Amino acid sequence: MTLSMEQQLQELVTAIKGHRVILDETVKRLRTPEIINAFDKNNSHSWCLSVTGDALVRLRLFTEQNFNFIETMGIVAVARYVFELSVWLYLFKMDRRYGLVYYAQLLETKLKYFKDYRAQLDREISLLNHFEGKEREAQKEAIDQIKVTTDPETQKQMVHTLGRTVSDIIDREARRHFSIYVEDAKVNGYGFQAYLLRQKLIPQIDQSIAALASEKTAFNERVPKTVRDLMPSKWRWKQMAQKVGLTNEYDYIYAFSSKLLHATPASITTDQKDLELNEIVLFMKYIEVKILDMIDLAKEYLWGTA
Repeated sequence: MTLSMEQQLQELVTAIKGHRVILDETVKRLRTPEIINAFDKNNSHSWCLSVTGDALVRLRLFTEQNFNFIETMGIVAVARYVFELSVWLYLFKMDRRYGLVYYAQLLETKLKYFKDYRAQLDREISLLNHFEGKEREAQKEAIDQIKVTTDPETQKQMVHTLGRTVSDIIDREARRHFSIYVEDAKVNGYGFQAYLLRQKLIPQIDQSIAALASEKTAFNERVPKTVRDLMPSKWRWKQMAQKVGLTNEYDYIYAFSSKLLHATPASITTDQKDLELNEIVLFMKYIEVKILDMIDLAKEYLWGTA
């Protein structure tokens, strides 16, 4: 008897959630005290083991959190992430030196994150200083209005609403800007919040950038040429997928994800806003197969055959 699409989907959800037990068991075997204590950041195999454990943790979290409600965006995003995880593990299987390539990419992406964060803080400080000026200007205008009002009762009402009026003026403008610290500034004051970022947070970010840059330099000085030859000038998933024979998967997954996860004309001007049920079932089958593949790869590492 052929199962309906709804039944197939439910069975796949149950199966995927059921993998969390073996995922958890395998992670524990990859994170024994012996393995953790033996980790050497200059050793490619150490990175292969460590990253494989991290990958399975991510998969376990997916099984716990991402399949309680099935919807298009979530399924496509998980499928794409799972695909990219598998590319890393297949690279490790193909050549353990890719463990050090991963380390290089880790340094690069962390360094970029902190540099981007630093740039955002500069923008935040500039914006907060701008809001401080706007606040003072609005307060001065409000106070000038109060001074020219002769009725005492009206003055009391104006004083009572002064803070709210100024706050509303700033809030209206703040909504037009992406700002992480505006809400804190409403409590601390815009100028003082800018001071805190400049004196407290930026030095910490600068220290992180300097430490990562130093570590990257040291890595580049000691990494063998055979590893350096494996490192792409720019990481491209398509090229990495080709190396491990996953081109067809890349083409399929990225065709859907690019259409659905980006605001392209094809995703905006279309009658099909979501995956059809049979397409969701196909993606779910793909996710389950990839989870099983990565569990098998992890076991190979544990047994020393990868």
